[in-house]
Amino acid sequence: MTDTVLNIATDANFIAAAMCATSKEETRYYLKGVFLDARGFIAATNGHMAFAARCNDAFKLADCRPAYDSAGNCLPGLIVPRDAILQATKAAGRVKGLCMVFERDAQGQWWILYGNARVAFEPVDGSFPDWTRIIPTAPETLTAAHYQPQYVQAMGDMAKALRDGKKDAASLFRIHQAGENPALVTFDRECTDVTDKPGPRTDCLAVLMPMRAKGDLAGATFTDAFLKG
Repeated sequence: MTDTVLNIATDANFIAAAMCATSKEETRYYLKGVFLDARGFIAATNGHMAFAARCNDAFKLADCRPAYDSAGNCLPGLIVPRDAILQATKAAGRVKGLCMVFERDAQGQWWILYGNARVAFEPVDGSFPDWTRIIPTAPETLTAAHYQPQYVQAMGDMAKALRDGKKDAASLFRIHQAGENPALVTFDRECTDVTDKPGPRTDCLAVLMPMRAKGDLAGATFTDAFLKG
């Protein structure tokens, strides 16, 4: 018996941006990859931040679920291990403007096709959380918040990935601060000519979790403590 051949193509820049949000924790193995969501998206999260983008080909995965899920309790889709994506990216070398393709052949083996690279992988047999539940709307009024510097830097890395790795694109994102609530992050779209008005892309987004305030020194109290000892 053979499996139905599947080919899911997505913008390689979206995958590169999603990789910035994947987890590296062994205990959270189901987050150690990029999720091809059968609802038409790709998504990644490490619990502190998330990235998502549109992927129309992901609809082809409507019947794909973890091996242990026979009752349809898990989101349909495919978790591609981050290590396999890193391997394919390294093998492909310096390629730009290409799609990354995830293929299941007639024998049921999964492959990543990228440039001249062809890397076999086994999907993560886990349940990816419903990332859509943490996506906030942009607040009417911005409320200042604190964010961990490494995750703010990761937003810049995502912005660069979305522009083929261009270093000057690192600042092309906006954090819609919402106090202690999750913050929506949007990325600036590329203007095609001088008459084009800048604005946010509508094909991808990110979410950034704020830091919780700790300690009892704030504002003038902290300044006085510093200056007066």
